[in-house]
Amino acid sequence: MADLKNISLTIEAAQAADDLLHWLGISEKTTQLADRVRLGFSYAIENQVNLDRAPGTRGGSNYDTGGLDPDGLMAETVKIYYPEPTVIAEPYRAVEILMNKGLLLLGEHWSAGEIGSMGDLVDRPAG
Repeated sequence: MADLKNISLTIEAAQAADDLLHWLGISEKTTQLADRVRLGFSYAIENQVNLDRAPGTRGGSNYDTGGLDPDGLMAETVKIYYPEPTVIAEPYRAVEILMNKGLLLLGEHWSAGEIGSMGDLVDRPAG
């Protein structure tokens, strides 16, 4: 199987990405959707999310992997944190799962009161 050239958000993850603007008090003018997608990806890795495909409805935003990850750092990062042979061979399949699950996890943590500001994302205690 070939790695993905286009990756997409589920409708639910796209909604969570939109909600981030309101939750974190950031302006749509200062952040692109792709930046929020990268935040979700990073949050999933930080929280050691598994690579099982999450249920969700396809139909959110689509990204060309070269546009979302022009320097290839997302693909390289996922290979470091998830060194399974399938991930090494097809990293963007894992990137797609992680960006979706990370955005959903951000939403869950916001709703549970574990996140209340942008500072909570950068100054969180380990473990």
